[in-house]
Amino acid sequence: MSKTREDLTITEALHDPLIAMVLRADGVKLDDFKRLLETAARKREQRTSPVGKFLNVIPNNNPAAMCSYC
Repeated sequence: MSKTREDLTITEALHDPLIAMVLRADGVKLDDFKRLLETAARKREQRTSPVGKFLNVIPNNNPAAMCSYC
C-alpha cells in the first residue's frame, strides 16, 4: 500500500491530539496502544499479498501455463 497524505506513521499517531483524547476517554494507555500498532505493523509486513501468492504458483512466471481458458 502506498503512503498517502492521510496515512499516519506510528510516531505521528502517538503524538496526535485527537487520538490521545480518544485513548484517554477509553482508558487505554499510550504504551499499550503503541504495542498494538507495532504488532499490527509487524504482522502486516509478514503477510504475502494475494498477487504474490498467485505469482509464486505460476511455473516459471508463465501466466499461460496456468490459464484454463487459454
